[in-house]
Amino acid sequence: MKRNNASRCILVHVILAILLMTAGCKESGNEDAEVSESQSVSYDYDEAATKLITYCSGFPTSLGTNKDHIFLNDVTGDGIDDLCTFVFFGSGMPRMDIVLFDVEKDKFHTLDGMEFRGAYGYDYGILSAEEGGVVIYEKQFYPEERPAQFGLLTFDEDKLGMAEFDRESSEYEHAKTLFEKR
Repeated sequence: MKRNNASRCILVHVILAILLMTAGCKESGNEDAEVSESQSVSYDYDEAATKLITYCSGFPTSLGTNKDHIFLNDVTGDGIDDLCTFVFFGSGMPRMDIVLFDVEKDKFHTLDGMEFRGAYGYDYGILSAEEGGVVIYEKQFYPEERPAQFGLLTFDEDKLGMAEFDRESSEYEHAKTLFEKR
């Protein structure tokens, strides 16, 4: 019985990831992954996006990512927009993680990175990139499913993290609405 439930959970996550990768997140303001004039980048966007996509394809049994799922925001605080995306990978217990490409330092960071929450049983995804930051979610699916948590992607001491929104805040309600629409 437990094996059947685990198989169903994995199947649901695979289907969800495929839907996310094909549908995209249009709420991001990142339509067709074009850089708007209000976003300042001091690098070749196409070259940086290609590097990020290549990096993401190196995850074990990864479905990778594409330019439609790249979000721009200065998460590292160095004054230069970073490229953020999510990647679906793994077998047996596939999951989603967030990858940030710090173009200024030519360095990649992952939110979970097999360290953040013990690696397995959590999915992370990007809901939108907004003026206040990159809105993300954390969803626990193993050993038991729990409601999603919402917050901003943070960068501190060379590591990505998540600053959770207060459940009573308007930010939480906004993120919850984006999560339900995806």
